Amino acid sequence: MEWYEIEGFKKRIAEIEQFLIEIAANEERIAFNGFRYALSLPAAEAAIKSLRTFNEDFSSVRRLMQRIDKSYADELHQLEGNGKVVEEVALIELQIRMAMARTATTSSISAASKVFSLVPFLSKMAPTKGIFGETQISLQRTIINLGRMKSIVGMFSDYVTNRRVDDDEVFKPSNISAERVVELIDIALTELEGSASLPAKELLRLQSYLLEAKKEALSAKPSWSKIIGALVIVAAVTSGLADAPGAARTIKEAIEYVLGTSIAKPLRDLIPSPSNPNEPVLPGDTTA
Repeated sequence: MEWYEIEGFKKRIAEIEQFLIEIAANEERIAFNGFRYALSLPAAEAAIKSLRTFNEDFSSVRRLMQRIDKSYADELHQLEGNGKVVEEVALIELQIRMAMARTATTSSISAASKVFSLVPFLSKMAPTKGIFGETQISLQRTIINLGRMKSIVGMFSDYVTNRRVDDDEVFKPSNISAERVVELIDIALTELEGSASLPAKELLRLQSYLLEAKKEALSAKPSWSKIIGALVIVAAVTSGLADAPGAARTIKEAIEYVLGTSIAKPLRDLIPSPSNPNEPVLPGDTTA
């Protein structure tokens, strides 16, 4: 799933939600006439199409969330774990397919009308069951959880859209995973603590740069130029330390990740490596 398809998934969730609300409102009629009655409800046509792709849509948007911002993926995973919404939607979709298959087996419109005319009498003769047969599905719970999912997907859509506002032909910050940058910064902070050659004051200064870069990366609209500027300074210092090679490599990896995923390659090739402290700092760095 691409970023521009997220809003479409939100719309499809709303279509399924509306259909289930109509089913819940007509539960007695469906129980009396058979589940095929649900196919005649106003929201049925659009919802049936959305139900067919729901599992694929859900998996795709969750993968996109994990790549862009894991917190949204975790929230979606928690919702699914607690409410089993994907499983219940799949069971409802199966009931729809079965109802459509039963309808399709009638030989003609007149034959179908005869079958439907007998349904009320057959229903009275048959043991009373829920509209989903023996399958235990809570419509109310599924509707509520779909509403929550729609909200999460909607917030994620807004988040991704805002990230892409600053994209242009060269710089595309929306490609960057802030989670990945924060992860690398945390690793570098741990690795720096093992350096004995750094004076305490200098260590605190480098840690402050990294913490500031981390804070900026976690903000709603990160300034990647500020983050890169801070990382380049730390990389320039740590590259000359014999007892902190891990920190130097990690910071270099963070810089290369940001530049490698957000800046076009021709421009990237003009940017000097941060591993040499004698090389110039990137333009826009005001922290030196």
